[in-house]
Amino acid sequence: MSLDTTMVSIHPHFTIKDGKMDQCIALLEEILVLTKANEPDCLFFNITSCGSNKAYVREAYKDGAAALFHLKNMGHMIPKLFEVSDITVQVQGPAKEIEPLKEILPDADFYEAISGF
Repeated sequence: MSLDTTMVSIHPHFTIKDGKMDQCIALLEEILVLTKANEPDCLFFNITSCGSNKAYVREAYKDGAAALFHLKNMGHMIPKLFEVSDITVQVQGPAKEIEPLKEILPDADFYEAISGF
């Protein structure tokens, strides 16, 4: 098989602190609105929840440069999210596309795409 894509996806998982679900979702929705308005290379950005203390964002970008642009644009929101949740992040995409993201997300798990379209 071969790999025929430059798409990068970012998968933040939020374990929300007691009583902070509404605040966390409001912050994520603020990011969603800013992303939709200012980042044409974002392919999708979906907020999901599981029970009363977990949320997840499914987001994908045309390539690593678009994902890096997003992270730099939204960097000011990260401290606010840590006030209401614990966060783990997975990044997935072609090796050359995700490499530049490793510096800005040093604690993330990086999955290198090996085949697909």
